[in-house]
Amino acid sequence: MLRFKFIPKFSFIILFAFVVFTIVGTQLHELGHIAVAKYYGYETELYHDSMTYYHKGIMQDADYIKLEELYKRNKNLEYEEFSQNVKDEVEVLNKNLDKKYPEQINNSGLYVTIGGPAQTILTSIIGFVILLHKRRKRYDFKLLDWIAVFLALFILREVFNFCNAMFSFLFYNQTDFAGDEFGISSTLGLNQWLLPSVMLVIGLVLSLYVIFRLIPIKYRFSFIISGFIGGLLGYFIWFGFLGEWVFRFF
Repeated sequence: MLRFKFIPKFSFIILFAFVVFTIVGTQLHELGHIAVAKYYGYETELYHDSMTYYHKGIMQDADYIKLEELYKRNKNLEYEEFSQNVKDEVEVLNKNLDKKYPEQINNSGLYVTIGGPAQTILTSIIGFVILLHKRRKRYDFKLLDWIAVFLALFILREVFNFCNAMFSFLFYNQTDFAGDEFGISSTLGLNQWLLPSVMLVIGLVLSLYVIFRLIPIKYRFSFIISGFIGGLLGYFIWFGFLGEWVFRFF
C-alpha cells in the first residue's frame, strides 16, 4: 500500500542518506574482495571504484618496477601503439614475473571475486534481520531502524548491476560484462547471466519486502522518490568525480 504524501524534510534526509550509503556500500563491497584477498596472502590496493590484488612482494620486485616504469613512460598510448622494442621488453618482464609468481591453483581468484557480493549480501541480511526483530514491537521508526533499512537495501546493488548490464546489452550490443556476478558465472562454466538473474530476483524480493512491508506507510512515498534520486545522485557523484578526487589523497 502507498500513500502519495510527500514529506519535504524527511525526503531531504533520505536523499542525502542514499547518497552517503551508495558511497559507503561501494567501498564496503570492495573491502569484501580485499578481506578474502588478504586471507590468501595477497597484497591489495583499494580504489574508489575497484580493488586490485597482487602476489606478496611483487610490487617490490625489480621486474615489476621496470614494467610499471615502461607503462608510465607510455601512458598516453594504448598497448597496440607501443613500439616493438617496448612490447618485447614488456613480454620478457611479464614472463619473468609469471615464473617468479605463478598463478595459484586453489581458486583464490574466484573466492576473491565472490568476496564482494558476499559482503553485500551479508550486510543486507544483517539489516533485514534487525528489521524483522524490531518489527515485533509496534512503534515509530527510530534511528537504528532506518540504519537497518539502508543496510538491508544494500542488496539493491544487485538490481542496479543487472539493469545496468541489460541496458548496455540492449542499447549498445555489449556482450561482455565486468560485474562480479557475471565473472563468477563464467568462471563456473555457467551462462554469464545466470547468477546476475538469480541475484536480481533475490534483490527485488528483499528490497520490495523492506519498502512495502517494513517501512511505515506514511514514509513510503517520500522514501521511494528520495531513494531513487539519492541513489542515482550518489552513483554519479562518486563515480563521476568525487571518488577519484578523494583517492588522490591516498
